[in-house]
Amino acid sequence: MSSFFRRRMPRWLTSVLACLICLTPKTSDACTTAVVSGRVTTDGRPLLWKNRDYTAIHNEVARLTTGRYAAIGVVNAGSRSSVWMGVNAAGFCIENSLSLDLKSDVKSDGPGNGGLIRRALESCATVQDFQELLQATNSPGRTTCGNFGVIDAAGGAAMFEVGRTSFVMLDANDPKTAPHGYIVRSNFSMTGQKLPINPQPQELDKISSADRYLRACSLLNSQKTTGISAEFMVRNCTRDLAGPDGIALPGSVNCATGTDGELPSRVLTANTISRATTVSAAVFHGVRPGENPALTTMFVMLGDPKMSIAVPCWVVAESVPDDLQDDRGGEIGEIALTLREWGYRSDDKSLVADYLPGIWEDLWPLEDQILKDARERKEAWSQAGFHPTELNKFSHEAAAVAMGAMQIELRQLKQFALQAKAPAPPNFSDQTSRTLAP
Repeated sequence: MSSFFRRRMPRWLTSVLACLICLTPKTSDACTTAVVSGRVTTDGRPLLWKNRDYTAIHNEVARLTTGRYAAIGVVNAGSRSSVWMGVNAAGFCIENSLSLDLKSDVKSDGPGNGGLIRRALESCATVQDFQELLQATNSPGRTTCGNFGVIDAAGGAAMFEVGRTSFVMLDANDPKTAPHGYIVRSNFSMTGQKLPINPQPQELDKISSADRYLRACSLLNSQKTTGISAEFMVRNCTRDLAGPDGIALPGSVNCATGTDGELPSRVLTANTISRATTVSAAVFHGVRPGENPALTTMFVMLGDPKMSIAVPCWVVAESVPDDLQDDRGGEIGEIALTLREWGYRSDDKSLVADYLPGIWEDLWPLEDQILKDARERKEAWSQAGFHPTELNKFSHEAAAVAMGAMQIELRQLKQFALQAKAPAPPNFSDQTSRTLAP
């Protein structure tokens, strides 16, 4: 970061000082998700992705051991009743996005979105199992209203639009349903909006989250020649900064000229995939049919992914790394949230972006190495076998390296703030001639 600050310190410091008193943002659930069939990925393994936007900003990775299958997942810190994205020992992965257009007046005490995810992780091994769970809970009903993406160790990949007493399954492996091999959702459903399975952009004009849906589709479609990879989803999908016009902001990760352009001083995040209110993200890298389901990987980014590092986790590992779990929020995520809050403007929900390139310059090469090592080891473990302690060791080491880098970023940001000159005092008018009223 030091070279960046030598280059742009004055403007950045002014921005930071203006933002130190900003409050934590509050928003409704505004997630962006996708499920990708193995037929269009670089290695034939299915992928699942979610950016989570919510008011519960403190997240952690929890291990669940009370069901048929052990599982790990992202939860609100200190809570285990609901899970918002996760993977189990059978290689079954699941996430969701809120879709209020699936809500109905049916009264039910059944599971909500996060409760349904936990139940699925503890009991389902396949996409078919999840479909049967939904059929079994159609009556007496659920309190769900969301889009649920799932993949499994047999190559299954599907999106379910789930209401309280009904659901629709969309198979990402079916070329008729998913001609490009992926299914994207933001915060609306085709069922609830009475739209075709693959609507035209002009059919989405009046839907508020359609810009994120279209942008995610565009990002994935850009990989149709090379294939979609977990690395692309981690770097380019979770951190995309593009406006309502669908064009990446100069200097952002998906800008045509890379990160060499100049980011705007302030980034409005109302329409971006990576928002000022994103509290965590995950990309699930599945296995090929016949591979050991235990190799299904969850790359988790706690906190705002623009200021965080992806850490690989496996259910078969002996434990969740300490830096990802805490009843007050996983420490990596807490640092990422602090970095974000320093640049968050509550008045217009924008980010002062001057310091982002410096963070990216420091963190992304490290993340590249973690992702590269994880892929190489996964291939080796798939061929030669493995012991769970190997996965556990690598996950903990990756988390420790990530945590160390995050701590350095935080210290550097604080140091530059402390070195900033205080603003000049205001000029007050002369009060010597004024007298107090009797």
